[in-house]
Amino acid sequence: MKLIIVDDEPKIRKGLFKLLDAQEGFQVTGVFEDVHSALKALYELEADVIITDIKMPEVSGLELIRQIRERNLNIRIIILSGYSNFSYAQKAIELGVTRYLLKPTDPRELLSVLRELEQELFPEYHKEESRDRPAEGESEVGNLLVLKAIQYIAVHYGGRITLTDMAGELHLSPNYLCELFKRHTGKNLMEYVTEYRMQKAKSYLNHVEYKVSDVAEMVGYKEAKYFSSAFKKAYGITPLEYRNRRQSHLI
Repeated sequence: MKLIIVDDEPKIRKGLFKLLDAQEGFQVTGVFEDVHSALKALYELEADVIITDIKMPEVSGLELIRQIRERNLNIRIIILSGYSNFSYAQKAIELGVTRYLLKPTDPRELLSVLRELEQELFPEYHKEESRDRPAEGESEVGNLLVLKAIQYIAVHYGGRITLTDMAGELHLSPNYLCELFKRHTGKNLMEYVTEYRMQKAKSYLNHVEYKVSDVAEMVGYKEAKYFSSAFKKAYGITPLEYRNRRQSHLI
């Protein structure tokens, strides 16, 4: 599967290239720091998937996506963004983006999304899995709604998330949304919200410039005490203990 990376941060471009080009079956055909370069190269380079930031100097990633769609190019698009702004995610969904991931991005999450795309784009490589895959249209619709729920969480995890608000955004009843999410992911919806927040918290805790109280607020907890309790329940240690262990391994 051929991949293109577009990001104005050199460290992220280098990290993504190193991660993705080393994966079996993946080939990074282009790495670009701006939208103009990427669009120009798309006339010559082959790509199945583009991984792009949204906020970049001069021209945004959303404009890149718009122009790709105007050319009717059948390219899957994954957004990596440091901006938890739901209006961006809404526009991305309208433009047919596959996934909206927030930075700092968990490499395992990105690779999981790419492997799903690989199965979708190259089913001949996954014939055994395909035989057991449901073909009903309901399943496709359900997957799309679950994807939108996951995108909602990715954008709103730093604030207040309620089942009622999320269901209202997706025009579903709360009970049906929970049932749909469980059916397609095997997970309880609100437990997934907590898991997502805890994963993000671990990423933020690796940055010593953030106090534990800062991290708590960044992942949607108004009280650091409640956050620490949730973190310990998830991982068996407090956020401070996690940070200290991480730092001791780095020294």
